[in-house]
Amino acid sequence: MRARVEVGQAFQYALIIFTLTVLLGLANASQLFGALDRATLLTHLHSGTLGWITMGVIGIAIWMFARRNEDLSAAIMLSGLGTAAYVMAFWSGVFILRGVFGLAELAIIVYWWWFVYTRVKADGDIARLDIPKLSVLLGLTTLVIGSTLGVIVQVLLATGNALPTNVDLVGAHATAQTGGYLVLVAAGFAEWQLIGGGKRDRLGLAQVYLLFVGGLVLSVSLLLGAMLGTALQQALPGIATLLKLVGIGIAAFRLGRAAIAAPWLAPTGVRHIAISVPFVVLAVVLEAILVQQFISSQGDFSLISIGLLHALDHAYFVGLMTNALFGAILIVSSERGTTTISKVPERQRVWPWADDVIFWGLNVGAAAFIAVLLIVGSGEGKPAFTHPVAFVAPIMGLAALLGIATHLVRMLGMPAALSRRARA
Repeated sequence: MRARVEVGQAFQYALIIFTLTVLLGLANASQLFGALDRATLLTHLHSGTLGWITMGVIGIAIWMFARRNEDLSAAIMLSGLGTAAYVMAFWSGVFILRGVFGLAELAIIVYWWWFVYTRVKADGDIARLDIPKLSVLLGLTTLVIGSTLGVIVQVLLATGNALPTNVDLVGAHATAQTGGYLVLVAAGFAEWQLIGGGKRDRLGLAQVYLLFVGGLVLSVSLLLGAMLGTALQQALPGIATLLKLVGIGIAAFRLGRAAIAAPWLAPTGVRHIAISVPFVVLAVVLEAILVQQFISSQGDFSLISIGLLHALDHAYFVGLMTNALFGAILIVSSERGTTTISKVPERQRVWPWADDVIFWGLNVGAAAFIAVLLIVGSGEGKPAFTHPVAFVAPIMGLAALLGIATHLVRMLGMPAALSRRARA
């Protein structure tokens, strides 16, 4: 399926906001400017999860579900600007701004979920939807649930109310956004690109629903933890983790052969998507270990490893989603991908040397970063460049910055005729 011009527009907004994510991440890892305050750390987190990842997922959703000849440019622009405003509201530290723009961001997310849902219904029954599209639809459904919980937190703070102590809104929000939303969307997109769409089999359905239900159960178990009995409080996270481990095991089995067969030495988007498969397996395994630590801690969060938590985040955000989105961008913007915007004569790529530097730098850096966090622990509070994290994070971060610059230059340099032919 050819990508539409609006897909590229969504990716451009995502790349611009991702620049802030990477710069703040480098500052935090190196501690060059000292410890970052909470508002800046939340900006780093949400510019990555919303500005980079969710704007990128919006591009994927348009690519997979958009109808012919509909104009989505205005919706993309409003989504990009609204997301950027919410990110800056976090940096401001002003709770009222976070509440107002949080509601606006929730409206953006619900709009794109509705965009996908209505096109699925118009094309037929959800019961006949293929595995990649079903994964994305259910992933966006989990995103709506998780985002609603997150915005409730911001509205409570904006109105001067204390967060309730009998439910864990923050934990349930974070779990839904990572363990539910990201896994489903990434697995669906990887399958679409590596083995194609149109397939609906029992094993694929088991994979999708195990991941979906597992993510929801884990989120609900954290949300209602204090209200549940001791037995359920300990049993539900374990059940959810088991469901997700089985689901991701099925995904690895179904996608593994295609991922191994990817052209690892060729500068295409396929290898970025292929390497996201082992990273999602790693992320789910790390999540299972974290859940076990959470159960064992019995409410004493000081017993939970901060290094493990940060390793899990970066397995999801960098290893899984940044690879998936860089792969998608390469496919959209380059004739050397597996899918192209339009059938045009092959163009000379801008900075052809950059593709290998980006791929290997990002993934070697991410693997080293995760390993250091797991073995040595977090470098929070350490002086500048005294912790091993400060030396491996720049490999990952500088490769990501090179990726941002390369992909933006290529996408902005695409001729107007290409965009017109893509719309046609």
